[in-house]
Amino acid sequence: MQLQGASTIDIINRLPILFAPANYVYYIWFLVFIFLFLWIKNYLPLRQSDQFITPVQTILFLCTIIFQITSLLNWHNGLLIVSLILLTLQLISVFALYLTYPLKKEMLKLRLPIAIYFSWTTFLFILHICYLLVDYSWRGFGLSSALWAVIIMTIGTAIALHLRFHHFDIAYPIVFIWCYIGIAIGNGFGELLVTTAALFLSGVMIVGILFMKKNPVHLK
Repeated sequence: MQLQGASTIDIINRLPILFAPANYVYYIWFLVFIFLFLWIKNYLPLRQSDQFITPVQTILFLCTIIFQITSLLNWHNGLLIVSLILLTLQLISVFALYLTYPLKKEMLKLRLPIAIYFSWTTFLFILHICYLLVDYSWRGFGLSSALWAVIIMTIGTAIALHLRFHHFDIAYPIVFIWCYIGIAIGNGFGELLVTTAALFLSGVMIVGILFMKKNPVHLK
């Protein structure tokens, strides 16, 4: 997105963020928008069925979109902390929307657009924090930037696998795999620790997607 004479990617690339993926990763926005359009398109038909979109879901969706737009505008205006606060509210809103879907087989397909959006928002939230810390010259308690990148990616993987198991969500870790492969490509041979960790953790999530069984406690 081009605002104030610079695109969002241009601003991200101003600082050496090891967690930042290759530029092509951001084209996932097109996929996100397509799925959000499908969510909106199904709004009226679903209101006539037993799988209708509730007023609570509508409010949470609108709040999420408003927070996203205002966060992006503040980001382009250099108000990074304000942007992060709004992005945090966006993440909370979309997570709350995500949780409104019952863990039933027939609801998983309806949850798909929100799951993709939630996963991408989570990644952007982590990336935004990394950007802010680098911008403020955070020293990382003596640990190297590469090691912190690995720690952060490990936390992201744990979140993705948690949702894979407890919410039987395949879409969420797939988005993270897309992003982590982009991190590996973006860092290349210049940061082998980060590149290796990104590829390894992508493999871990792929294994989780393929071999994690349905959680019998939740999914019915």
